[in-house]
Amino acid sequence: MRRMPSFSTQVIIGALLVIAIVGTTTIWLTSGARSAANDAANKVTEFYLKEFAGRRSQMVSAAIDEEFDRMHRALQIVEPRDLTSQEALRNFLAKVETAYGTSKFAIVDEDDVVYTRYTTYSGRSRYDFLSGGMLQRGEVVSTTELYGANKQVCLAIPVSGLSFMGKNLKACFVQVDIESIVYGLALDSDQNTTFFGLYYGNGENLSELDFGPFAADENLLEAMRGSLDSSAWEALCKDFYDGGQGGIEFSYNGVRQTLYYSSIPDTNWVLTVLVADDLIQGQVRSIGDEMIVRSAIQILVTAAALLLYFGAIIVRTRKTSAAMLAVERQNTKNAGERAQKSERELGEVKQIAYKDALTGAKSKYAYTEEEAVIDEAIVRGGTLNLAVVVCDVNGLKYVNDTRGHAEGDEYIRAAYKLICEVYANSPVFRVGGDEFAVLVRDDDFEHREELLDNLNQRVEKNVELGEVVVAAGMSELEPEDKQLYVAFHRADQRMYSRKAKLKEMGAQARD
Repeated sequence: MRRMPSFSTQVIIGALLVIAIVGTTTIWLTSGARSAANDAANKVTEFYLKEFAGRRSQMVSAAIDEEFDRMHRALQIVEPRDLTSQEALRNFLAKVETAYGTSKFAIVDEDDVVYTRYTTYSGRSRYDFLSGGMLQRGEVVSTTELYGANKQVCLAIPVSGLSFMGKNLKACFVQVDIESIVYGLALDSDQNTTFFGLYYGNGENLSELDFGPFAADENLLEAMRGSLDSSAWEALCKDFYDGGQGGIEFSYNGVRQTLYYSSIPDTNWVLTVLVADDLIQGQVRSIGDEMIVRSAIQILVTAAALLLYFGAIIVRTRKTSAAMLAVERQNTKNAGERAQKSERELGEVKQIAYKDALTGAKSKYAYTEEEAVIDEAIVRGGTLNLAVVVCDVNGLKYVNDTRGHAEGDEYIRAAYKLICEVYANSPVFRVGGDEFAVLVRDDDFEHREELLDNLNQRVEKNVELGEVVVAAGMSELEPEDKQLYVAFHRADQRMYSRKAKLKEMGAQARD
């Protein structure tokens, strides 16, 4: 008779069989898990970039639509007296820029003469939208590159039924610095790993800023030609030309990159998002690899425990559960810390946006928010002891033209310092390039007339001394005022009256 294998032999055979089964299963699971991790990484990357590009594209479109809406509203409030002279027209343009926050608002007559807040010039050779019948399509988005300035976006709309100095008005438009648009897109992203850009459909850089490893003066499509096969490169060019969207992975100078692009409606622009060093996929895959390793260890430990005894499995399971709970607690703690960090970073960005970088005054954004709070209080029927002082810095253009913009900046700072010295207990806002607004409350409100007289006396002395000159107008918030802007407008008109008187006192007071 054949002898049966000994118990020890049976245990060894059984152990080898279990190890073989567990090893085969582990290899199969590892391969499947790694493939699933790669698929997840690709999907997460696509979702991440598509979401970022979509939101930024909406931001750019919304900003353009908002500028068009402001121009339409500006045309609705123009009055015949605003078109009686160049001074009246420039006052109207200044009022629009201050009230609506419109950037570089201008009017064009039938001879393509452009009237801005400060100058008059021919725009026929400067702006493409004035030729070729582009205005017949309605709202026009184009770009221009002015001498000595960053590339600008021109947003124009046709004008009808209005005339100035015997000539029909043809259009109005605003200019927006493209560099500021791209800066706004990147405010809440990690600029060391995620990059944003604006390009024409032919691949030329619209923003004139570096885009990750691509220099500002490089054509993006030409720069990527050597990193893609011919079919992928041609498909990318077609998407750019036709206003499509999509994503592509490539290697540039030995570094793995992921690019997503999305066209902006009603323009020939393409918004691009670039993630360098395979950031997202690397993180997701590292997590997947870690999970695979942990799973393999757990399977091997379980197999070993089966060879020992059932009780060891129970002990091991409890220890594993405790370890997983600790990991979950740590993950929850880390998530809370990340959320607190995001809140701090958001607060820092908000603090920067609400403070004027040149003077340290509160910014126009801060004034807009304060204005909304006051308007809401008016709607609720509250009685507000409040006055608005509108200040305009006289002679800034003269200083810029004769002594340079650096001296012009110092001139603005000197004006802000003078205003703060008089209104030491009231918030001062810089609402324009050379305009400030003061919200006078509490003790300053009780002495508002004395403070205004003090400011005017110091200014008149400065006229004699050739120092900084500030024209100021004040208006109290009246019971019948439904919005703070009504009082602001009255103060603005009084400021212009004061400005005219200061001009008569000396040449230094002129604009």
